Amino acid sequence: MIELEAVSKRYGDVVAVDALSLAVAEGELLALVGSSGCGKTTTLKMVNRLIEPSAGRIRIGGRDTRELAGPELRRRIGYCFQQVGLFPHLSVADNVGVTPQLLGWDAARVARRVDELLELVELPPARYRERAPAALSGGQQQRVGLARALAAGPEVLLMDEPFGAVDPLTRDRLQERFHAIRKRLGITTLFVTHDVAEALRLGDRIAVLDAGRLLQLGTPRELLRAPADATVARLMETPRRQSQQVEALLRADGA
Repeated sequence: MIELEAVSKRYGDVVAVDALSLAVAEGELLALVGSSGCGKTTTLKMVNRLIEPSAGRIRIGGRDTRELAGPELRRRIGYCFQQVGLFPHLSVADNVGVTPQLLGWDAARVARRVDELLELVELPPARYRERAPAALSGGQQQRVGLARALAAGPEVLLMDEPFGAVDPLTRDRLQERFHAIRKRLGITTLFVTHDVAEALRLGDRIAVLDAGRLLQLGTPRELLRAPADATVARLMETPRRQSQQVEALLRADGA
């Protein structure tokens, strides 16, 4: 569904993404992980052409993304990110319905779709439809952002650290709910996260990037059992170290 073929992005002498090639199968979630500045978000934004590649080719559903104008392409791709970016002057319903309205859907169809999606993200329409974004909690805003990303029924969903700005309990619930929604809809997802535990939990496969290059691509089990190098090994050890630290604290508390 998503194919990157030798894709690069340069800013003068700085190489942000270096000849990256990978593919995301239909219905798959591929998580991009790596240290800050490794090219994760740049890669994501090149898929919907918020950033134009310097070289290489990107295809969605077999079609070169350069064949479509940027705005037209982005209306066909769901996009969900950490800051949510809800329009503060619009109601929840109007935020969710923005893309269908731009695509020319009639008002009744938009309203049905908004209610359907609010139900899907567990925000009862009668209670939340007319609320302003400022009246919502961070987790509720993030769910509205997800509903908006799904509004036009995209085949592809791009997510850039969507749950990174909420508290751990809310993040856990959002991850669980998103996993169920994605499996139900069968939507192809490219998911950027700095949280390796999140990537292991949600990803069908994980791509580890470093300095704009692909270090390893595989299933969570493959990366945990056979990391390609020391960088991948350190990343995969992070959740284990965190778990060990918690266990050590509990043992010390018990003593």
